[in-house]
Amino acid sequence: MKPAKNSLHTFIFPNINEDGWKFVSAAAIISVIFALIWFPLGCLSFVLTIGCFYCFRDAPRVTPVLSGAVVAPADGCIVSINKEKGPDALGLQSKNFTRISIYSSMFDQHINRIPIKSKVYKTFYDAGKSFTGNFKKDNMGNERMLICLRHSEGKEIVLQQTAVFCNKRIKDKVKYAQEFNAGERFGFMRFGGYTDIFLPEKTEPQVCVGQTMIAGETIMADIKSDAPRIEGEIR
Repeated sequence: MKPAKNSLHTFIFPNINEDGWKFVSAAAIISVIFALIWFPLGCLSFVLTIGCFYCFRDAPRVTPVLSGAVVAPADGCIVSINKEKGPDALGLQSKNFTRISIYSSMFDQHINRIPIKSKVYKTFYDAGKSFTGNFKKDNMGNERMLICLRHSEGKEIVLQQTAVFCNKRIKDKVKYAQEFNAGERFGFMRFGGYTDIFLPEKTEPQVCVGQTMIAGETIMADIKSDAPRIEGEIR
């Protein structure tokens, strides 16, 4: 296996998602214009341009090769873990799941990855309102994308991306019956948001609220294991 390259150069100059270049280019042009008008304003805009550059970084990840492992679909912090019914929009309201919510801030990498080797079974997209002004992930006015994945053993795992504050930020490349390996990129949310993963019944999470996830690397559960849910404490 070819190891991932970790160096100061790749940290300072990371790979950038192709969709991000138009935002970075626009921010850079605005910085030049502001600098010509008033130099301090141009400097501030340039700092924001660098921040925009890092928002679209797309670093390679090392995904554990384990058939039942469910890896994190997004970078960020786990904010809640709850037992819930499946999403109505996917027709899963009669099934039981464990919902794990991950919040990705502007400082996290925003690329989303498939949690387990599986096939796309159902999708649902809600464009929401053009501007909600709401940071609550369960506000129905927010833009969201739901993806139901089916593992080879027949178990279903659901991903939900929810944009916050404003919409038109979710960009995915998934289609019905498309097959993915664990850790593969499938989309992203510009400037962060919530990514929820719904684990099937009897699959207990092996992570805790407050833990930091690394997309494609952190193992959140094992659908082939009957291990009990773990608890954590701050030390």
